[in-house]
Amino acid sequence: MKNKDDEKNNDAGNRGIIEVKGKAAPKKILILIILLIAALFVIIILFKVLSREQVVQQTPLEKSDETLVTNTNNGVSLTTMMKNIEEKEKLDAANRRKAQEEQEQKQADNAPSAPASQKADQTAVNVIANGTPQTASGDPNQPQPLPKSVRQLMGDTMVKIDNQEPDEKNQERDDLQGSQYADGKVSPVLNRRYLLSAGTALSCVLKTKIVTSYPGITMCQLTRDVWSDNGEVLLARKGALLIGEQNKVMTQGVARVFVNWTTLKDENVNVRIGALGTDSLGASGLPAWVDNHFGQRFGGALLLSLLGDGLDILKNSTQQTGSNSNITYENTSDATKEMAKTTLDNTINIPPTAYINQGTVLSVIVPRNIDFSSVYELQ
Repeated sequence: MKNKDDEKNNDAGNRGIIEVKGKAAPKKILILIILLIAALFVIIILFKVLSREQVVQQTPLEKSDETLVTNTNNGVSLTTMMKNIEEKEKLDAANRRKAQEEQEQKQADNAPSAPASQKADQTAVNVIANGTPQTASGDPNQPQPLPKSVRQLMGDTMVKIDNQEPDEKNQERDDLQGSQYADGKVSPVLNRRYLLSAGTALSCVLKTKIVTSYPGITMCQLTRDVWSDNGEVLLARKGALLIGEQNKVMTQGVARVFVNWTTLKDENVNVRIGALGTDSLGASGLPAWVDNHFGQRFGGALLLSLLGDGLDILKNSTQQTGSNSNITYENTSDATKEMAKTTLDNTINIPPTAYINQGTVLSVIVPRNIDFSSVYELQ
């Protein structure tokens, strides 16, 4: 009875617990085997896929390697190619020479012997036709210059040898030889009695002041009588008027004024002389006092530069004192510098002005022969 009571108590205590009875171990082994087979199958598939990708990737690499090998082989065979080209050129030249010799032999058999000059001409024609220069000895077995195609492959260049001396030495020789002039002509001087010869110096005193700011007319009065070439006839009396013009602008560094004297007027006689003015010693140009306008050219720029420097000093002193002021002078300083630059650009090219006062003694040199026989006659 006691055992039955215990079993009942155990049944009452084990209520809610499901007991499964069967073969558990064989099922676990079966599941493990299935998993292993599946894993092996997956590994095989992955291996095949990876092997295919490797083949696909290696194929272009192998082709590129073949290309590289081909390029390398081409590079190695460059010398061979040049040799082949050179041999081909030599073979073609030999064939041309052989054909030319056969043709010459046929012509020699059919025609009488030609003179030596014609043979030389024929040799020159052969050289041009064959394209291969011959040496001085005429031996074709001697080494010949390489063709152009071979030189291009080898990277060689033909250097032109100039046996002439440099141009500087030739120029020096030309300078040592001196200048060459055309032959002069001799002609008789007719009627010297009324001739104002070239090279005659006319002394005069300036009547008008010259200021070169603008072009103007100038006048000068003769201080001496002007006589003919033989000294017999008075051509222009003292006090005759020379009229000229000044129309050249002065440039920096030039201290002389260019005046062109055009006309000599003596009462009712006008002479077209077209002479140049000189100083009393015959130097070209008229000496003058020159105003370079230094203040006008640089004064404004210097003033603006000093103003800019003052603003810079004020700015630096304000910053050094540690003032809390927010006043800035950058714009004013920059504007001042720009104004100074603009002012200098506008005034730097002011031309100088030359002054020649009236009463200055000048000379006028006559550049050509002038015949007065058409207006003067001795009685």
